Amino acid sequence: MDQPGRNKLYTALFAVVVAIGLYLLSLANYLLFHSLAELFSVMIGATLFIITWNAREYTREHFDFLAFVSVGYFFAANLDVLHTLAYEGMAVFPGYDYPANQLWIAARYLQALVFLIGLVLAKRQVRINFPVVITLGTAITSAIVLSIFACRIFPACYRAGEGQTLFKVTSEFIIIGIFLLDILLLNRSADQFDPAVTRNLNLSLLAAVATELCFTLYLSNFDWLNLAGHYLKIISFFFLSRAAIYTSIQQPYATIFRRLTEKEAALEQVSLTDELTGLYNRRAALTFLGKNLNQIQHSGGELTICFIDVDGLKQTNDRLGHLAGDDLLSTVAHLLAQTVRESDYACRIGGDEFLLLLPQTSEAEAQALMRRIHAARDRVNQSGEKPFPVDFSTGLAYASQERFATASLDQVMDQLLEEADDRMYADKKRKRAAKTDLSKA
Repeated sequence: MDQPGRNKLYTALFAVVVAIGLYLLSLANYLLFHSLAELFSVMIGATLFIITWNAREYTREHFDFLAFVSVGYFFAANLDVLHTLAYEGMAVFPGYDYPANQLWIAARYLQALVFLIGLVLAKRQVRINFPVVITLGTAITSAIVLSIFACRIFPACYRAGEGQTLFKVTSEFIIIGIFLLDILLLNRSADQFDPAVTRNLNLSLLAAVATELCFTLYLSNFDWLNLAGHYLKIISFFFLSRAAIYTSIQQPYATIFRRLTEKEAALEQVSLTDELTGLYNRRAALTFLGKNLNQIQHSGGELTICFIDVDGLKQTNDRLGHLAGDDLLSTVAHLLAQTVRESDYACRIGGDEFLLLLPQTSEAEAQALMRRIHAARDRVNQSGEKPFPVDFSTGLAYASQERFATASLDQVMDQLLEEADDRMYADKKRKRAAKTDLSKA
């Protein structure tokens, strides 16, 4: 099993162990279970806010939406802290009739509406003023707390001997409807989000819907549906945290590393590329030659190289200017790049000199390739497109494993380059002699 697979397995095993542990704890002390379950979601809500807020300088995609949601969940987490302290049996707020249920409904309304507003703003690509959002969140949360504990105008949600009130049940269904609308809007806007983010947000919202269903149907604050609802709430917050962590941490770092890798590759490519012709430069030529010879030395095979020297570059520069000389070099480079095979290396090693590296190529095969290059040269000259003649002298040199019987890799490399250079100059000398004989005739 690969590392990602093992990580998922360990995560699943940890979740199962935690779930079993919490269930056993609920049998022994339900209040302690409830407190731990609520504090877990509170911790996630607060952590979401801290992560997304501090990551705002490093991520742009999805930032406004998830940061907005995390702000809303942070205020919902504050209400959940009070909900935990006000839970039946905790005796932290004596003299109040089931404020925990009121705080629960208020926090869930806040969650569902924050998601809905965030998706609408994301769809319309509205930039969010977060200081204003935080100020409004503080005001709304304070108003909710005052309406429950000070003014006592928040509708009752639970009555002893009666169970849940009509307001509580109706609110749960309204909240479920808002969450379902959130899911609809999220999937209609899926093209704005990374698939991993969309998947985790969908799972979070579905778990939130299941949570509200449990709290719609439960009969007391201590029955099994209440227990299941708290499990589902933890699951909902967990998937939301995965979306936030992916967007705020994993994706930005992956993007940074990818960009660094791309920049390194681009810099490496620049360092190995001749600026004028786009072919490999001298450094690249010697690197590739060394690698190919090393492979031949240890594993066998063959290699032919070809030195190419452009004829008449100085005369072209003197007669037509250096731009024409550069055009001549570029024309030769284009001929080489268009004719060699994908496995070959075409390099400009300086001035008017080029070098072809032809791996797994015999001298006879190399000569056939050179005939194709010469034919391409002839077609350019016959077209009359260039104001200068295109010509070059060539010299081949061949290497196989036998060369290493009496020489080291560096020696073979020097010998090969020297042979190709000598043969290239011999070709140039022969052509000059032929021109001299023709002029005398």
